[in-house]
Amino acid sequence: MAVVRTHPEPRAHRAPVESGPKALRLVDALSLWAARIAAVMICVIAAILAYEVAARYVFHAPTRWTSDVGTTLMIWLSFLAMAQSLRSDGMIRITAVIGNAPPALRRLSQAFTLLVIAGFSLMAVWLCWGAMVESFNMGRRQPTMLQMPEWIAEAPIIAGYACLALQALADLVRLPFRPAPVFVSSEEAELHALSEESR
Repeated sequence: MAVVRTHPEPRAHRAPVESGPKALRLVDALSLWAARIAAVMICVIAAILAYEVAARYVFHAPTRWTSDVGTTLMIWLSFLAMAQSLRSDGMIRITAVIGNAPPALRRLSQAFTLLVIAGFSLMAVWLCWGAMVESFNMGRRQPTMLQMPEWIAEAPIIAGYACLALQALADLVRLPFRPAPVFVSSEEAELHALSEESR
């Protein structure tokens, strides 16, 4: 298995938000901002862990909140980054069969993939919404030191999959107006970009 990009152009050379109808641009912006928030959360987690190490081993005063907060932030960032990962072609894909297929078959494969992602994401939102509402109404708490409300850890599943569904549908709408996807590894994409720049 390898991470492959469906476009030969590397992510660094692509616009942060693509052109097109306003609704599709809003979906792109939502995915981008969710990923930026996730990136900030990584920095916050690193700071929390550094604080805990200093508190525990330098001041001999370990905290009771760093593990719970760090774990919750990790859940949030994992789900918030999914839509941007799809948008930037960062998902893992097996292309042994379709890698050298005709353009029409590659486009059909991409459409099927996006439909499956959107369908699964919408199902996850539906199921998790009910669980989160139930947790909120019943006042469920996590079995941890802080005993944070359970819905705080369930909300990112809904937010992340909602963003992923929107991005999959946006990419599906754009698919007929784009060239047929080219399934290449990230290394091949970089090599292709370098060879194009040297010409």
